[in-house]
Amino acid sequence: MKRKKIRSFCAALLVFLQVIFVVPVQAEGYSEYIDRVIDMAKERYYQDVSEEDLIKGALKGIFGAMDEYTTFFNMEEAENFLSSMEGNYQGIGVEIIEVSEGVMIARVFSNSPAEGAGILKDDIITQVNGSDIKGFSSQNVAALIRGESGTYVELGIIRGDSTEIMNVRVQRGVVNISPVSWRVDGDVMYIKLSSFSGNSTYYFEQALKEMDAAGIIKMVLDLRDNPGGEVNQAVNIARHLVRMGTITKLDFKSEDAKDVVYNSFITKPKYIPAILVNGNSASASEILASAVQDSRDGFLVGTNTFGKGVVQNLYPILSPAAYEKYREIYGESIIDGYDWINKYNINIGESELIGWTKITTGHYLTRSGNMIHGVGITPDFTVDDYKPVYGINIHDVYHMDFSGEILLNGIGNDVYNTERILIHKGYELEVPDNILDVKTSECIKLYQKEKGIDITGTINNETRSTLNDELKDLRLKVDAQYAKAIELLELFN
Repeated sequence: MKRKKIRSFCAALLVFLQVIFVVPVQAEGYSEYIDRVIDMAKERYYQDVSEEDLIKGALKGIFGAMDEYTTFFNMEEAENFLSSMEGNYQGIGVEIIEVSEGVMIARVFSNSPAEGAGILKDDIITQVNGSDIKGFSSQNVAALIRGESGTYVELGIIRGDSTEIMNVRVQRGVVNISPVSWRVDGDVMYIKLSSFSGNSTYYFEQALKEMDAAGIIKMVLDLRDNPGGEVNQAVNIARHLVRMGTITKLDFKSEDAKDVVYNSFITKPKYIPAILVNGNSASASEILASAVQDSRDGFLVGTNTFGKGVVQNLYPILSPAAYEKYREIYGESIIDGYDWINKYNINIGESELIGWTKITTGHYLTRSGNMIHGVGITPDFTVDDYKPVYGINIHDVYHMDFSGEILLNGIGNDVYNTERILIHKGYELEVPDNILDVKTSECIKLYQKEKGIDITGTINNETRSTLNDELKDLRLKVDAQYAKAIELLELFN
């Protein structure tokens, strides 16, 4: 982690630097108590344990005793978190969550090494490089999987109902995570926004440029399963969609942190957004969705949102040695590295930190002054949630370009997309794997026969064209929320 990240991340996460963590005089008794606990642990534990590791454990306990969003990161965990917020890292391109067997793939990033290796959403990783990871935290597993670009990692994976572990070797690479994907559907632009990371606004604006070039003003903005992220990214995107007025207000507990009101400044938005939401649309997603709903500049389709209306800020925590060093020099008991930067212009380095804390500091209110936390947002049009077919999201299946014929045992993204379309159609394919094997070829023949086109068992231009038309129909057929949004947008001419 480079030193400049301490400065740059302050602005990126809207960290308010006035909060000072001071060791108060009345807490001296507790400090001595903690010291004795550490002494006891070191003395009686059967193996050697460093004082720093015990302090890190204590910090995890302190911040873990608050709410579910507040936590302490050691330096390795902080590096992983910071990289994910910035939108790129070296690894394989997956999001993971902890399960009893190990970790489960929650998301596979497009055009990532993981996607190219055939790793799928809902795959369960039980081994990394031959070692069992049962009981490991998701942060620890992520650290094992990540590595220098060009190196390899071998994953032991359980898929579907199988109990057999299959080994998948993946070459790591630089994963540039675009949280935004988009496509033109007739006179509508479909935009999927999966998170609010540091580059969300940039990619969203690229989609708007394509809309402008094509003369499109109607938009389906898909915020389903978007857990949130940086508040300023949600605000910047809302400023393209919401007329003049409040977008959100951040209300902080600390008297040293001033409440902030974010506003839009455009007189009349030029886009008409239909926003898709569900029970996993949270935090920054709810800021954006509520601003559009309250302004009446668009409408919401789907199910009630998650209801996370609190905001977290990230603070660097000084190591005990650095804390004592600066306390002796300046006579102040400050733990937060940002405060030293602001107050004394000290360039705090990585070696002077023990970790970072992500802490809930306040809550936000909507344009209408409503609190969302624990309540969520009720969409304007309630439509039951879309459930991916065998874990495959129909909106992650891409339009196929005409690029020659793919023969038996051929590989490529067009094979992958063909397999995913055929699975949605009910053809008996186990999993999409990018390989046009005998099983896939037989299914293609059945599809070609159904459509009355030449039966080759290969992916040629005629088959691609037919599958592309099929894909458009499937999106409307299997995703009722998306279909409702398209239907409502047709009323705007």
